[in-house]
Formats: sequence, C-alpha cells, structure tokens
Amino acid sequence: MEEIRPRIRVAGILIEDGKILLIQHHKNNKKYWLIPGGGNDWGETAKEALIREYKEEANMDIEVDEFLFFSETIYPNKERHILNLFFRIHRNEKNNSIIKLGDEAVLTDLKFVTEEELKTMTIYPNIKENLLKLMNGEKVKNYLGSLWNE
Repeated sequence: MEEIRPRIRVAGILIEDGKILLIQHHKNNKKYWLIPGGGNDWGETAKEALIREYKEEANMDIEVDEFLFFSETIYPNKERHILNLFFRIHRNEKNNSIIKLGDEAVLTDLKFVTEEELKTMTIYPNIKENLLKLMNGEKVKNYLGSLWNE
C-alpha cells in the first residue's frame, strides 16, 4: 500500500506601504485569497520553493527573510493534509520587475490589500488574525494548529 504523506506548502508574506500581497484562486466554483506560494518539490529547500513559486505566480524575484509561523490544513475526510509554512519576504532590489499574475488557470487576481480590505476577504487557510498582527508590527504565535475553511 502506498504511504500517504502531508503536502508541504510554502508562502511568502510581503508587506509594503502598509499593504499585504494576496493572490486569488478559483477552484471548484469557489474564489478565495491566499498568501502567494505553493508546493515544495522533492529535493528543494523551502526557501528555494518560495523563490520559485513567487516567480511563477507574481513574476517577482524575492529574498526570504525569516520563518514566521505554520499551520496545518486537514480535510475533514482526511483525504488531504497540508503543512503551511509562512515566511516574511521582501523584493529583491536588484530586479524591479512588474508584478504580474502567473499563467496557472486557477489564478484569477493578484494585488496588495489594506487591513480594512483584508478583514472582509476569504483567506485560506484562515490566518487573517496573524496577518493583521504582522501588518501592525505585532508578534504572532509560531504554531496556529489545524485550520480548516468550509
């Protein structure tokens, strides 16, 4: 029997001028927002995966600053288990590329949002509280537990 393991997803939190960068996905007739990032490939460090994913999703060259926190997403039927690793990042100043939405079919929007906008958005996983704290320069817990959005 094949062993099933959790999927690792890395995400880069980019805050500039009091706004945070989010990317919108459209899957299974649902639209929701995420911190840009994606799956960690075999043999790839979390940092390498995050740099690659930001280039693919946002056309951005980034630097990874520090690990911030992680959460888990476990589907109620136990079909999927995702470990979400969140890092603080900044743009690579050597490259002033224009932020541009990647080509993946599920990607529908990419933009910087204010705290007020963030409060009204559907975020997967639901880490709004931590994002708002980060936007205000506050400390956040390292482990958020298992978060599931219906």
